[in-house]
Formats: sequence, structure tokens, C-alpha cells
Amino acid sequence: MLAISIDLDPLSCYRRLYGLPEEEAPGADPVVSVAVERFLELMHGLGAKGTLFCVGESLAHPEAQAALRAAAAAGHELANHTWSHPYALSRLPDPALARELGDGARAVQALSGQPPAGFRAPGYLLGPRVLAAARAAGARYDASALPSPLYQAAKAGAVGLLALLGRPSAAILGDPREALGRTRPYPARLDRPWRAARPGEDSLLELPISAALGLPLTGGLLAQLGPRAAGALGAGLARRGWVQLELHGVDLLDLRSDGLPPGLGAERSLRVPWRIKAEIYRAFLQRVMERHEAGTLEDIAVRQFLVPGS
Repeated sequence: MLAISIDLDPLSCYRRLYGLPEEEAPGADPVVSVAVERFLELMHGLGAKGTLFCVGESLAHPEAQAALRAAAAAGHELANHTWSHPYALSRLPDPALARELGDGARAVQALSGQPPAGFRAPGYLLGPRVLAAARAAGARYDASALPSPLYQAAKAGAVGLLALLGRPSAAILGDPREALGRTRPYPARLDRPWRAARPGEDSLLELPISAALGLPLTGGLLAQLGPRAAGALGAGLARRGWVQLELHGVDLLDLRSDGLPPGLGAERSLRVPWRIKAEIYRAFLQRVMERHEAGTLEDIAVRQFLVPGS
């Protein structure tokens, strides 16, 4: 099974992540006005369907709505990535947590015409309450788990360094056990999401993001490889029974051709030209798709794990 997902985190998220000053930009965020179109072109060329995790408050602009309606019309899945992408989602009081998930779900439903089946938490952190809130907001699966201790260690180092530089990050550190969860889909316990639920225990289907060589299988990782190395990695991962590649909107943008502020170069993926990244992603996915068909996360959940459909 192969899943290709993309998180549509607006550029403001990266300013908060790297402690950069906020900037007001007119019009739709390039993540939804440019990156979504490129994602659809990439998927069309591969003959694949993907899942787009949407941040509710970034969907107000007509250009963003048109882009995501086009994605839904092409057979891609729109899923819930909260209303405002708070990195400290797992620390919010219960009422605020419920609003973030509920408002995010309603924003997606307004575009797709149906309640979103999937949820992904900002920063991949669930804690003991987020899965229950996601299920209450209508989620039928979660795709937040990132089993990569190396990522969590690197994140801790980056957060500490930014604090020393006087640029505190909005990112938070969670329970390290969340980085030690299963690498294949499993019914996650609501209060301990890194554990598989026993029969009779409350659970939500977890569809983890994959790791490669201990690192998250993301567009940011692939962007640092050339097409040949990415293709070789894809051939190796294709032998697995479960592969989920997670992209972000910035992975389909670049500083120069999209005219982005230089400070956003703190996000390394933005330093690589889009035309090069597109070649890298195609090389990787073509090799994985020699053994796997790419489906939406909802389709996989319904067809493979008997999760009730819409």
C-alpha cells in the first residue's frame, strides 16, 4: 500500500516555527494557490490519488477554495489539519481543542461536500486527548504518527538552538514514546496513541507516516537527494507492505521562482528549485509504484481496514 499525503501548512506556520517576524501578504497563500496546483499536476502525471490535509482558516480566499474544489473533483481526498494549525494543540484546554478540530472539519466539509474522514495533528503530537477529540469531530482515521526518534531528537535540538538565538519556536516537544510507535497501520489507543488497542478498547485507526533510515519520509528529506538516489530509495522502500510519503506545501514551492521572502530559507526545502524537486519526487514515486498503487488514505482505510465509509 502506498499513500501520498500533503500538509497545506500556510507560510505563517514556518514563520512561527523558526521564530521569524510575521508578515502580511495580500491574496491567497502560495501553499494553496500554487502548491496545490503543482501537486495535482504531479499526481496526474503519475496516475495517483492523494490526500490533502487542509488548515481551515487558510481556505477563506476564493483562489484557495477553487484549488481545493478542483482537487476534490479530481478524486483526491480533503482531510482535516485543524482550523489554525496550533503547534501546541495537545496542550489546549478541552473546549479549545474541540473548536480547533470541529471548525477545521466544517471548513473542509464546506469545500468537499462531506465530512472529512482523516485527521493529522500539527507537529505530529497527539498526547492523551487529541485522538478522542478527533473521533468526536468525525474522524475515522488518524495519520499523525511519525515513528522517528531521530526526528524528535533533531527537533529538540532545533527548538533549543532557536531559544538561545532569541527566536523562540512555536514547536513543542511531546511524549517521546510517540516516536516509538508502530510503522504499519494499527488501531491506536485513544489515550496512548503509540500503543495498539486491545479488543474492546477505544481506538482510532492510525496510518503512520513512514521513515527511511530512521528519518521521516517527507518531501524535505527527498529534496536533499538527487533523482538517482531518490529512485534507489523508492526501489528499496517498495519492498515494504506500507509506505506513506508526507509532503508539505512548501515542498512544491521555492524561494526564487515563487518570490518568497528570503527569511523563509530557514526551511531547507525552499532552497531547492521546484523543477528539481519535481524530478526527484517523480523518480522516487515511480519506483515505489512499480509494486504499489497509490490511493487516498480514506480509500485505504475503507478498503483495507474495513473502516466505515462516508
